Amino acid sequence: MKILFTPYSGGAIAHIARLLAIADALKARGHDILFTTSTSKKVFVERSGHAVHGEGHADVNLNDEHDQSLSYFANNRDLFMSWLGDEIDAATAFRPDVIVSSPSFFGPTASLKLGIPQVSVINAQWLPEFKGLLGLSLAGDGLDHRIMRTLARPLFERKFSAKYLPEIRAFYQRLGIDERPHDRADVNRRTAVLVPSVAAFEPIGRSGRNDLHFVGPLFWSGFERVRFEPAELFADLSKPFVYVSLGGSIYRKQSYLDLIDALAARTDWNVLLTLGPNFPRADFTADRDNFVIQSLTPGLKACMHADIVVGTGSHGTAMQALWHGKPVVAIPHNIDQATIASRLVELGLGLNLNPIGLRDFSDRQRYFDKAVSIPWRDVLDQTARALGDDALRARARDFSTTLRGAGDPPAVAADLVEHYATRSVGPAPAKQR
Repeated sequence: MKILFTPYSGGAIAHIARLLAIADALKARGHDILFTTSTSKKVFVERSGHAVHGEGHADVNLNDEHDQSLSYFANNRDLFMSWLGDEIDAATAFRPDVIVSSPSFFGPTASLKLGIPQVSVINAQWLPEFKGLLGLSLAGDGLDHRIMRTLARPLFERKFSAKYLPEIRAFYQRLGIDERPHDRADVNRRTAVLVPSVAAFEPIGRSGRNDLHFVGPLFWSGFERVRFEPAELFADLSKPFVYVSLGGSIYRKQSYLDLIDALAARTDWNVLLTLGPNFPRADFTADRDNFVIQSLTPGLKACMHADIVVGTGSHGTAMQALWHGKPVVAIPHNIDQATIASRLVELGLGLNLNPIGLRDFSDRQRYFDKAVSIPWRDVLDQTARALGDDALRARARDFSTTLRGAGDPPAVAADLVEHYATRSVGPAPAKQR
């Protein structure tokens, strides 16, 4: 088969990496693989062993630190058209049997325009079927959560329809797609969905869909080929090991400088700080015998050895930590990270240092500004609290068994991609009951 992968490529590389895990499995089965990606990520994808269509599209950063509001859509329409148009151009030229996207923010645009089946890898929190609420979570079975969901869900759906849906429809019009989504459920109703998690972490409510599947966490092996031995990093292995991975959410160099100063005072810990894609390693201080800074780290290996993981509540880092049974201290910067962080608290698997409020939910810029204003000393104080919480650490160890029950997620996902490649784009499944 010919399979086109179209990950969101702005900011961090998490959406690319989860699709690389599936692409590698499918390529090993003899299928022909092509990616679309942004110009800044083109070399990364090619070095991973896969071809990229054209020269890459414009970078669209949906987590722009200076513009978290709806105005980002209006102010950057040409960037969006470069991104969405590249997917359609690639599908037109490559003529794939199936398109695999992550996370399909705007729905299956190329699929609708060209009639090609599509599979989308989407965190369950983005789906209308998600049991909780985007940003707030509230995904428990207790009476309080059920009442809050009942009251708040209609408000969210109306807000989405009033603010975001017109922007999505405008893109469809410019792309020449006749079918337009009428509500949030319509955005991904014409695509099969693979959730890179388990139902215990991202539960869904009652649904009329039969094309929504939990496949388990998707980890790309490419990062894990790098050697990782704590004894080669730290002088005294008896100290607690704190792994700090903030990914593409930190855009202000001063934030890292302040964090490094705060970490320097924790001589009682071994600390590994991973910078992510936004800053070169050379911009920061030299390593010490208990404090190491890296640009990129094999996250699964680091989480295996760590005692605690500090992150933004990103899905990938949370899954890596929980896979190895390690609690997460989360400082979410946007509403999707806020959902993960809230869910960690609900399950007793971590701490959320930036809980979302109703005003934060409607003002993404304000919520981001709250995150970057949290003093790093407070973050480290809470990290020390988590290190000393034996019950928290025990629950995380137990949850590892639940995650690992997913088996081999890339192989499961590859099986489903092959299955849906034979399905035509026909009438939408029944609406959620």
